[in-house]
Amino acid sequence: YLFYTCIVFAAVYLVRFHIYDDYTQKEEFDKEMAQAEVDIKEYLKTAPDLMDKESVTLLTDATSLSEGKTIFTTNCVACHRADGGGAIGPNLTDEYWILGGGIKNVFNTLMEGGRSGKGMISWKDQLKPTEMQKVASYVLSLQGTNPKDAKPTEPEAVLYKETAATTTADSTATK
Repeated sequence: YLFYTCIVFAAVYLVRFHIYDDYTQKEEFDKEMAQAEVDIKEYLKTAPDLMDKESVTLLTDATSLSEGKTIFTTNCVACHRADGGGAIGPNLTDEYWILGGGIKNVFNTLMEGGRSGKGMISWKDQLKPTEMQKVASYVLSLQGTNPKDAKPTEPEAVLYKETAATTTADSTATK
C-alpha cells in the first residue's frame, strides 16, 4: 500500500505544483521570512532592553530625563562636570560633537565608548540600553544651557544639526 500511496502523492504533487503553478518553495520561504520580520518588530516593541543605535529614540518626558540625570551624576560627572560643561571630557552643552550628535550617535558613544585612548569607556556592560537611552536623552537636553566656565570646543568637533535625513541615518555632521 505504501507504493500506491507514493504514486497518489506524486500525482497530486504534479498537478498542484506543475500544472496549476501553485506556490514554490522560494515563495513559501519569502512569505515566512516576511512574517518573521513583522513578528520580530512586534516583539522588539515589548522588549525595550533589546534596543540598539538604530532603534533608539529621544526621550523628552520629565521622568526619563530625571532618571538620565541621576545616572549621569553617578557615572559621568567626573569627566563632564555636573552641568555638562566638560572637564577631562568634552563640553556636552554646545552643538559641536566629536563623534556626532543626535540620539543615535550619543547612544552609540555610550554603548561603544569614545575615541581610542581618550578615556571614554563603553557603558554597555554597566548600563542597560534603556538607561543609556535616558542618559543620552539627558545629555542632549543640556544643549544650549551655556554653563559658567565651560570647556572650549574640542578642535576635532564639528557642528551637528539634526535634519530629517539624519534622524534616520547614523550621522552626517557639517562644519
